[in-house]
Amino acid sequence: MKKVIFWIVILGLVGGGGYWYWQKKQVKTEAAKPSFDKAGVEKRDLRITVESTGEVQPRNRLDVKPPIAGRLEELLVDEGDKVNKGQILGWISSTERATLLDAALATGKEELEYWENLYKPSPLISPLTGTIIARNFEPGQSIAVNDAVVVIADDLIIVASLDETDIGQIKTEQAVAVELEAYQDRNFPGQVEKIAYDAKTVSNVTMYEVDVRPERVPPYMRSGMTANLEFVVEEKTGVLTLPASALQQKKGAGSSVHSDGGSGGGDRPDFQNMSEDERKQFVVKRMKERGMSDTEIQERLAQFGQGGGGRPGMGGGSSGGANGGSRKPRTNSEYFVFVDSGDPENPEEIKVKTGISDGSYTEITEGLEEGMEVLIPRVNLGSGKGSGNNLFMPSRGGGRR
Repeated sequence: MKKVIFWIVILGLVGGGGYWYWQKKQVKTEAAKPSFDKAGVEKRDLRITVESTGEVQPRNRLDVKPPIAGRLEELLVDEGDKVNKGQILGWISSTERATLLDAALATGKEELEYWENLYKPSPLISPLTGTIIARNFEPGQSIAVNDAVVVIADDLIIVASLDETDIGQIKTEQAVAVELEAYQDRNFPGQVEKIAYDAKTVSNVTMYEVDVRPERVPPYMRSGMTANLEFVVEEKTGVLTLPASALQQKKGAGSSVHSDGGSGGGDRPDFQNMSEDERKQFVVKRMKERGMSDTEIQERLAQFGQGGGGRPGMGGGSSGGANGGSRKPRTNSEYFVFVDSGDPENPEEIKVKTGISDGSYTEITEGLEEGMEVLIPRVNLGSGKGSGNNLFMPSRGGGRR
């Protein structure tokens, strides 16, 4: 009886092990099969922008100092007042006049009036048209020739800093969307007024200052405020587009770049035999081929490293909107897309010509029509257990359900 039970247990273990091995082999076979997401060709607006931050500053900031030392007798302006060039801002008594008036006042009112009419004060004149942004003295105070009685600022502008990789896309009179950090729901337009020729090094990065002139200065805008800027590099409305991840690239005659990012006869990447570093390198390379900037790539990697959802620019399309620092697709390369051929493992290739790209969507200028449906090779980057929390671990294949 014991022998019977022993052999039953042995047979059960062998059978269970065989079933586990067969099931694992089936999973690998399924994962090796190509799978696709679907996306439609549709019209949308594309906008390529370069993003930066800046600070609100007056174009010219001037300390108004008195022509003589003495006593401030009267100040006719206050903070926020608009003044014109040549306008009288106040009256100043020289040290001698102030001493004489004080002595006359001790003698009597008539004596004071006599000397006030005989010995006139000196005016404090505005040297430019602008706004009083600081009032530093009050009537009756003694002032020296180096004291700034008031501070005048003319037009407010936004001064931004752009690094050397972006400055080539900026030109004068270029449109800029301005958003103040303190008023994020109130955008207003601006234009590039001046681009610096001399560079500044900030944290070992070469930066250039760019002056942006608002088309209108809102009443709540103040010097020193932080502004978020979007420099509009190129903009198109109502153009045919596809998700950037749908485009496959060919480099040179007979050499195609498929979903694995390498050349050859369309083989898919062998994620099962890749290390995590190799998978990461492949994903970063793929995102760069899609026109994504280094900043976007780092944001995507940080997002997925924290267990975020979705796939970085190689799944079934990405959300709309402009992305800062986007670039045009490589013009020296050929592109094609996959369409359904009836054989799920061998889709048909259609050559296309591309236009601009905002990093998420790319303009299609030739090869496709509105309403057509294309296939996007799916790269499964979930964890080996199918949890989807690790960006660089392979998981099961399979089409969209």
